[in-house]
Amino acid sequence: MNRLTYRNNRKKRNIWSIVSYVAFGIITLWLLASMYFETSPVDILKKGFVSIGSVGGGDSIESLRAEIVEKDSIIAALEMQLSQKSNEGLKKAIVKISSNTLNMRDKPSLSSGIVLQIPAESEVDILYYDTQKFYLEGKQGKWCKIQYAGQEGWVWGNFLLEIE
Repeated sequence: MNRLTYRNNRKKRNIWSIVSYVAFGIITLWLLASMYFETSPVDILKKGFVSIGSVGGGDSIESLRAEIVEKDSIIAALEMQLSQKSNEGLKKAIVKISSNTLNMRDKPSLSSGIVLQIPAESEVDILYYDTQKFYLEGKQGKWCKIQYAGQEGWVWGNFLLEIE
């Protein structure tokens, strides 16, 4: 009888070791999935594994098509700017402002950092214009990427007068 009890205990231990290995494996996969999808493990449980790989977050087909058309137009505008740049070389412009200097910024935004200040009436090289139009002081315009004094940055395009 001792021998039978020993065998039963041995089988129980084997079953619990298999269950613990399976549980460890599932938890490991769960944590690795959360790292791969850059989300918390709790979010993976809430959303389920099926929704992780879904495209567009449940957007309709029409909204996805509209987004594709919009991005295609941006690509076309960039291709046109690239072909103009390669065909014509760099355009020149004169800084036309009512103040003494024009701020050249590191990004196309009034809140971005100032790279340097360009004196009025200075000549700059135009690299390209941004594709989006904005309003500044009630006038519509685009940000312009320029080169001046060996540095590149962004200025408001309405403050430039193209020459040549």
